[in-house]
Amino acid sequence: MSEKRRTFCLLLHGFNGEPLDMQELEHELRDAGFDARTLLLPGHGTTARDFVAHGWDDWLGEVRAETQRALTRYERVFVIGHSLGAALTLAVAAREPEVAGIVALCPPTRLNPRLGALVRRLQNMVPYIPSWGEDVRDRLGARRRYARSAYRWTALKTVHSLYEALPGLRAALPTVRCPALIIAARHDHVVPARDAEEAYRLIGSQRKELVILERSFHAVTKDVERHIVFERTIAFCQRESAPHTPVIL
Repeated sequence: MSEKRRTFCLLLHGFNGEPLDMQELEHELRDAGFDARTLLLPGHGTTARDFVAHGWDDWLGEVRAETQRALTRYERVFVIGHSLGAALTLAVAAREPEVAGIVALCPPTRLNPRLGALVRRLQNMVPYIPSWGEDVRDRLGARRRYARSAYRWTALKTVHSLYEALPGLRAALPTVRCPALIIAARHDHVVPARDAEEAYRLIGSQRKELVILERSFHAVTKDVERHIVFERTIAFCQRESAPHTPVIL
């Protein structure tokens, strides 16, 4: 049986996102000495029709399978996600206790309840709506660095799937025991910072951190404080990869 490699970081993009959204963070992690890869979530990177055919159960199932595969190959596995990917990060940590640590960037726990109620009513009448533009303060800089290919249309059934999963996610948060870093943006127009604060309060981790970015919008891996995101994520993974000496009283 081959010997396990040391540390792997599994990265998860957001709703109607793509691996490109996590590309710079992935490269920074690799430069710091970690093996890292961004998973393409089911229904993404293909067509809007494929997008509507998938939802929370498919996404979580794929993330769990990928996490379990990584755990057979590596001594330590970190899961790092943004937005929808952050919600999946929390959910998989609740189900896979061997995960070494998680980084949740702008994790949704409730989103906008009024919008959720509207989506529930309209999902069978209006199949698709135009996708929102990327929520980033440094829009010009982001466009210079990245050429996005996200879907121009979003399926309301897919949005509803995320909303429907959030109560179960909140209920599972106390079972998250691994070390956790949660990062949110004060001026996020997609996922309120209060969602990240709620996730921080509810998770059962003894070692947990909450960082609130003061200038960024939702796309924190691309925005004006992305270097803070990179630095804090790398420092967290390095610290939690080091052997911990038990405290002797």
